[in-house]
Amino acid sequence: MIADAIQALRSALQPCRNRESSSAYLTQATDTLQDRLQSCSPGSAELTRAIERVEAAFSGNDGWPLIKHCFERDVDRSAFVKRLVRNHVSTTQVGLEHVRRKTSDAQLDTAATQLCSALRPHIREEIVNRWSRAEDTGVHVTEGGAIAVGIPGTDLRLSLMDAGFSREGLNLSQAEVTQLLLARPAGTPPGTTLLDSMPTLTQGHALASFRMIGAAVRVDGSLPPGLDPEAVRGVAAAAHDALSHVTGTLAEREPLARFFHWVGDDLRAGQSRQAIATIRAQTSPQEDLRTDEIARALLASGQDVRRANGLRIGVERHRAAFHYDRAAQPRLAAEQYLAAAKIFAVAGDRMMAAGNYANAAEKLSACETFTPMVTALAHAIELYGDDFRAVSKLGSRCAEVFAARGFHISAAMVHELVVTRFDVLERGAGVNVAALDALIAEHVAKAEAAFAAVGLSAYDENVPSLIRAAIDARLDRFTTAEGLQGDGYRILFEDHSDMVSAEEFDKNASTEWILLRRGASTASHQVYELMTSATRHALFSSGSPHPYLRQPLTASDFIDGIDALDMLTAATAGTVAAGSVVPETTPQMETNLTTEWTRL
Repeated sequence: MIADAIQALRSALQPCRNRESSSAYLTQATDTLQDRLQSCSPGSAELTRAIERVEAAFSGNDGWPLIKHCFERDVDRSAFVKRLVRNHVSTTQVGLEHVRRKTSDAQLDTAATQLCSALRPHIREEIVNRWSRAEDTGVHVTEGGAIAVGIPGTDLRLSLMDAGFSREGLNLSQAEVTQLLLARPAGTPPGTTLLDSMPTLTQGHALASFRMIGAAVRVDGSLPPGLDPEAVRGVAAAAHDALSHVTGTLAEREPLARFFHWVGDDLRAGQSRQAIATIRAQTSPQEDLRTDEIARALLASGQDVRRANGLRIGVERHRAAFHYDRAAQPRLAAEQYLAAAKIFAVAGDRMMAAGNYANAAEKLSACETFTPMVTALAHAIELYGDDFRAVSKLGSRCAEVFAARGFHISAAMVHELVVTRFDVLERGAGVNVAALDALIAEHVAKAEAAFAAVGLSAYDENVPSLIRAAIDARLDRFTTAEGLQGDGYRILFEDHSDMVSAEEFDKNASTEWILLRRGASTASHQVYELMTSATRHALFSSGSPHPYLRQPLTASDFIDGIDALDMLTAATAGTVAAGSVVPETTPQMETNLTTEWTRL
């Protein structure tokens, strides 16, 4: 192992000598440069002079023919040679740090692109053909964590950086990048491949790894033979995570989205689809929809093009939501379903808009209370129009999800919203009144059962009174430091009083009690405390900061009404099995069918 490490270090510091050196001066200059790269520190004047001598040697009559043989004609000989030599120097750690003193990484990346694109076809072909050899592949892993390739016929190496793997750089085909990933880097033991080294390289050159893996992915997201899916997945995941703040391009994101779907990494597949939607939204419609696609779709006007572009964005949002849902991320799924629904609604596709709003409502039922999800549900119900059976099914699904989490009040509110919609439909012409009445009775019964599950009446319209009753029934639970435990939250009520105003709890008083969130909204586990609505009003009126966070108060710091009641009752209520049979409507229930709930 030590011998292998020494050999790898020598390989990184010493270029392959060209047996037929063009001139003694060129040989001496390159030898001196290699010596200075090993003996000098970054920023050394000696190292600078050694670099300049090599540049002069390659710009001269003896060295320039070697450059011309490998690269297409360049307008400025000295500028091109300088670019090439600085790139070569950056393949060592000392050289890279030295060059970085006057050149940014972005400039080095640009230079790598220019050099790759300037390679003559036969030289590029020779570079690629080497990768399939058992020995002398010309592939090097630099000390700076980049990939470099030897330039045939010279002592130089070409550091590919990140941009060298772009379409403007080497523009590797699927077969070529597969060869490269399976190539043995110089100085490594037999059987070692570049793919084995990729986890280390990804730390500094995530974009290069991202582009290489993307180029290797097939149309269906699978990999060519020879590439280990687990190894590739590890590299792709690390690169994806490192580039989470970068949108990228469609050419880079699309293959990885397919790959993550293929390996079952739904979270990253969803993130990739979301990034693709963002890219499309930031791209002009004419640029996003290629001319041949416009012709095939017979898009005659600019408005048609914009609509088609919007629909593509909507599809990507829908795909992102699909993957987030499979990754058990209901909130992320809901966000993307909502975004897709709005796009389809603007485009006039009512069916797709309704479906996405419905999906969003169902996912929000899995992570929120009634108020944050009701807008999505209401939009879906409106778009369903007079299809009351679809409205009933959606309402039942959302209510079942709420009930399974113990949020019976939210479940009841969903049923009430459905009944309210049915009351409107019942007044329309051509409606099957008998079928509609049967569904109304069913949803009324389910709403009553949901309230009964937490010991409350569906016909008590006074929500503050219901909250006081819920608090009073649970006062003994507030005596512990943990307070009232819920799913992902807890509610405190120290000394059974408002911690700001010191008002004590009295179940017979008309006080309205609400919840104040103590911590940041992004916390995974939330802590709330009970407070009076009068205290909230006083805090806002006086411009007081948040009592615990010492930042401006916002309306989102508080939860009140039905949602507060639901959180109080869900923390201790037993859950009703989803899909449990609700008793048929009794005469008592029947008399209440015409009662209008006013909580909505």
